[in-house]
Amino acid sequence: MIYPTGRAIGLLIIGAPVALMLALTRPDLWVIAIAWLLFLLALILMDGWTSGRTAQLDLNAHAPAEVGVGDPFQVHLSLVNSRNDFGGAHIALATDERLSSTGRIDARVDVHGKIDLPLTAYQRGTAEIRSVSLRQKGIMGLAWKQRTFPLDLRIVVTPSIRNVREDGMKLFTRDSTIGQRIQPRMGEGQEFEALVKFRPGMDRRAIDWKQSARHTDLLAKEYEIERDNRIVLAIDCGRAMSEPMLDVAGLSTRATTGDIIDLPQPASHRVDRAVAAALTLGYTALKFDDRVSLFAFSGRPVLSTRVFQHVQDFPHLRAAAADIGYDAQETNFTLGLASLAAQLNRRSLIVMFTECTQASVAELMLKAAERLVRNHRLLFVTLSDDELESAIRQHPDDASDVTRANMAAELLRDRRIVLTRLRRMGADVVEAQGSHLSARLLNQYLSIKRRGI
Repeated sequence: MIYPTGRAIGLLIIGAPVALMLALTRPDLWVIAIAWLLFLLALILMDGWTSGRTAQLDLNAHAPAEVGVGDPFQVHLSLVNSRNDFGGAHIALATDERLSSTGRIDARVDVHGKIDLPLTAYQRGTAEIRSVSLRQKGIMGLAWKQRTFPLDLRIVVTPSIRNVREDGMKLFTRDSTIGQRIQPRMGEGQEFEALVKFRPGMDRRAIDWKQSARHTDLLAKEYEIERDNRIVLAIDCGRAMSEPMLDVAGLSTRATTGDIIDLPQPASHRVDRAVAAALTLGYTALKFDDRVSLFAFSGRPVLSTRVFQHVQDFPHLRAAAADIGYDAQETNFTLGLASLAAQLNRRSLIVMFTECTQASVAELMLKAAERLVRNHRLLFVTLSDDELESAIRQHPDDASDVTRANMAAELLRDRRIVLTRLRRMGADVVEAQGSHLSARLLNQYLSIKRRGI
């Protein structure tokens, strides 16, 4: 397909006033306007004909079969035709909303017809690259020649385990020397391990005064961290958690040719952040010999997995988390948490990832959580709302900014009331930004485990 460039349209616009003046002053020269139009059309066709032979091109595309949501990856494209010079050529990828919110990604091709395009998937599921359109400008810059290559390229977008690799490995290597663990998993649990000599830094309440008097040395009780605990990762995938979180306004993608293509950045979703943090905690709990299961709910329970007991089961846990979707229904905490409680036959640590923005929904959630706290340990995990906090910190310029700041302050106040009521009923609360959520959650889990509660 051949179509005119902006330069050709500009020449046509310039020639229109000249043709109009000739028609008004010398009506007998009206043929010149027709001749100019035909001449310009001939130049466009000639330029398009000499721009390159796209009919003889072949397209090779390579992409990873599986990527993590939010993790960068590359798509390699190669146009095969040794006789073509691709200088100044452009390509456009037709994608779905998982790779681009506009459904299109533009890039520039190098002179050899190759490009390594850095991309990022922003939603879990199966991302598709449906077609690639190539357009090349002629020598005179008057015509574009375009060809579309059908391309059925599918990329499976799974929950990201980047935090699991980084945070999890740091946790299990910080107390090792040359790959060897220097001590067993001792802590403040309830399972007695041994009597040891009292060392500076140990809790004085652990001193066994009777044994110390008998052995004429200061001895203290040492306990082993509890194992074989039941950990339930309960993820809310309802409307509030499926909403996007805008971190930055735009995304700049740099291709190998050095050209920057400005694209709107799809926002990350709260449920994706929650899934990533849940997988990090699940991997850590399996390493500590705890038993982990996954539960997801929105308007109704949507996922309930079996109990995973070994680190080798982590790929199955990750595969199950990939099935947690983005639901537009309002979360039914009464039904979801009641269904979860009916599945538990022993005291467990329930880690609930959720978000409450409406007062009525928060009240129902608090009543359901109160019933859980009676028999289980509840760890409430939520993401801090950076948009509301930035609205309060922003200097107001007009009345609408003042109104926005007052509404944000009221929403944050209601949020703090909910979190305070959760703490008072005995639940642990973790509130952090998305980038710090996994680390804060791991610290709270280890604190609960050391205390044996």
